[in-house]
Amino acid sequence: MNERRDSQRVPVTLDAVLNYQAQVMICTIRDISLNGAFIEGTPEGLPYFNAPVELGLTLTSAGETKQHRIPAKIRRITDNGVGLTFGDVGMDAYFSLVNLVYNA
Repeated sequence: MNERRDSQRVPVTLDAVLNYQAQVMICTIRDISLNGAFIEGTPEGLPYFNAPVELGLTLTSAGETKQHRIPAKIRRITDNGVGLTFGDVGMDAYFSLVNLVYNA
């Protein structure tokens, strides 16, 4: 299988919240990059392919811990979770992601 990612992924265990329409799901991020993440969960409890979602997570950058809400889309569904691609990541979230990915 060809690798289609264009940024470095790092394995993590981060608690997050996946918001989809009126549903809120507590989930675990298993890997993350500047462009997306893999969220652990059962497919029947997760939105469909290409669904717009929002990922809420807490990241630390420059000694500050901040909560971020990142728009995303479901791009891959597996037996144990979903792969997301991020939409417009704000400046604070982007710098926090850079810190996480390159200092892990």
